[in-house]
Amino acid sequence: MKIIHYLHERKLRARPLNRPYTRASLEIDDTDQLTVISFSDCHDRPADETHIVNGCSRFFIADLQDVALVNVQNDSAFYAHMLWDITHQMPAGGKLYIRETIACETLLERSYYRDAFEEITGAGADVRVYLKRRPLAASRDKGLTQWSFCIPVGPEEPTFINACVERILQLDIAEKEIILCGTPHPDFRFFKQVRIVGQDIPAPPVHITRKKNVLVQAARYPNLCILHDRVLLARNFYQAVQRFGDDYPMTGFQSFYFTDQYNLIPRKYSDFNTIEQDLTKELSITGVTQKDTSLISKLFYCYQHPARSQFGHDYLTGSLYLCKKSVWQHAPQNEQLYWNDYEDIEHGIRCSYEGIPTIINPWSITQSMNARSVIHYYGYVAVKDYRGSKKMSRCCLEMLPFIPKKPLFRLSDEQARNFIYHFANKYGASKETLLCISSSAMSGLGRFLLIKRVIKEIKVRLDETSEFLRDFSRWILCEDMAPNELVRVTRVMNSSASPATKKSMLVGCFILNNQLSHSWFFSPFYKKNDDWFIRKRRIISINNFISACYLKYFYRGAYFPMSLREVARLLNDSTPYQSERGSNGTECRRDH
Repeated sequence: MKIIHYLHERKLRARPLNRPYTRASLEIDDTDQLTVISFSDCHDRPADETHIVNGCSRFFIADLQDVALVNVQNDSAFYAHMLWDITHQMPAGGKLYIRETIACETLLERSYYRDAFEEITGAGADVRVYLKRRPLAASRDKGLTQWSFCIPVGPEEPTFINACVERILQLDIAEKEIILCGTPHPDFRFFKQVRIVGQDIPAPPVHITRKKNVLVQAARYPNLCILHDRVLLARNFYQAVQRFGDDYPMTGFQSFYFTDQYNLIPRKYSDFNTIEQDLTKELSITGVTQKDTSLISKLFYCYQHPARSQFGHDYLTGSLYLCKKSVWQHAPQNEQLYWNDYEDIEHGIRCSYEGIPTIINPWSITQSMNARSVIHYYGYVAVKDYRGSKKMSRCCLEMLPFIPKKPLFRLSDEQARNFIYHFANKYGASKETLLCISSSAMSGLGRFLLIKRVIKEIKVRLDETSEFLRDFSRWILCEDMAPNELVRVTRVMNSSASPATKKSMLVGCFILNNQLSHSWFFSPFYKKNDDWFIRKRRIISINNFISACYLKYFYRGAYFPMSLREVARLLNDSTPYQSERGSNGTECRRDH
């Protein structure tokens, strides 16, 4: 018998529970093939191994045959991660003994495990015994050498998709493929290096769930990296997945967006979240449709700390998934839902309902080249810190108005003026205002004052409310409102409130003022299509080190188990640097 004792990392502040056991109390045959794993102490024999773990830990154990898990589910929030790793390492024919002081459902009854494990008799009354009949789905996709990179795309200007694909091509992976779902812009630079599928999927609305499922179906390789075109992988991607290990569940990287042009203002952006309520108690998780999105929008969710876990509540936010093809096919995305229908929440919670946990690989990061303003609250994001407390967190440098910011929108100044002009003309603004639009400054403050002037003059009939709000989102906000805010705005617009009250509500709506907070003095629109990228200069290396120090030691929602120098290198290796342009106008991106 081999005994392995796990301890929670002290910074997690996990409450220690005194549930000691003895070998005799296990009521299991003591054989050389048995490995006992627990967060509790064994009274009559010291542990052969002791390990300290957190939510990013993998549980790899050599020469597993039969395994006894003692009070693992009672004692640890990481029980789903441990069960995943242990069951994938066990050979067919191995036995898994589960003993819990407080009887509870075992995840082996969930659909992912059900066909591979069979409950049998042969131990004490307090011990459940399972025989592994066959390999689990992820084990049939063994190996980390072959990767399919799957990207849903649209016909938008191709700056981001060019940079995203170029980085993938630079990765040191011998066997890889890149698949796009959708029709990219004609100026996309890598048609010969990619496969394109799903060009018949209609839009709008963006059927993102269908696109991701089609990409997975088309993938030739067992390891999938499903990512959006604004995501830039770090150069150590392959080393990171090797270091993390095989047979991984639904996995993500920590993701950050730098709002400024100097890599000084990092913001956590779209990676790993947790939802407060148990969604399976709120609705039928296997039958979610668009009518359920209003309920989901009312629930509380925030960024989960990578070192923590709350199985059944954690989910990846959709920007990037690492998973085995067989695992995705076991729990594909719900095609009843479209983009902005909280499809990421539904998918993540349904995966856990099936028995599949979610985890962060801490050995690499990604950077987002662009960001939606609805993801933050005046620069703040809601996070759970290392101890599990909910905090509103932002970089202190967010308050400095003079640091040049990246564009907020994938639009030029002229396109934005055309949008505002079209909106103002359609809804009856004066000729003087229409003339003013063409020459107005498009800084954050200048744009806000222009919108305020337009809103003051327009007239909207009550029967035009739905069309007006669609136009307001498209031409004024330049992005969709969050569903819960759209409901609130629609209710006011359809009410008996005075026109002045309605106009005041539009000018004061959260999303517009949140956009203004991005930058008062710099334009939220681009002048050149590489304005999102950082110009490589000596000071950037210093700034990367400063940001690495902040993220590693002071930021509440990040976890970096490597040295400060390695974190700074990750920031450098995931930063979108500007291209050089040759004399013929073609792009020649430098390696950094």
